[in-house]
Amino acid sequence: MTQTIAINLPDTLYRQLKRAAELFRQPTETIVASSLAHSLPPLLEEIPFQYQPDVFPLLQMNDAGLEQEMRRVFSQERWREYEILLNKKKSESLTGEEDACLDALRREADVLTFRRGYAAVLLKRRGYRVPTLRELEQSN
Repeated sequence: MTQTIAINLPDTLYRQLKRAAELFRQPTETIVASSLAHSLPPLLEEIPFQYQPDVFPLLQMNDAGLEQEMRRVFSQERWREYEILLNKKKSESLTGEEDACLDALRREADVLTFRRGYAAVLLKRRGYRVPTLRELEQSN
């Protein structure tokens, strides 16, 4: 199903759109739909419900804030603590406190991952070149 909308475009943008349609040999509507599909931010519904409140504030961030968010890392100390508890859980039972700590660390890592990924997507949609994972690792 498709919907029709009417929009007013400046003459220069309209000419650019018509020229792109000619060059790609596609209808103007296809060029507009494709452009919108690539420029709109991904919907928060694509992120698991329990993490949406953690990710939602990124929509309001400026580019510098998003770049800072994209470069955040899980501290080595927290990562070491997570690995120790995870390995211990494989070989023996955790105490209630250890299990709660492992759950909190897992959630913290998940939130960080979702926020970093969403920040990168938003920056890319805003026209920025997003560094590769290797480049990010080398800069930290």
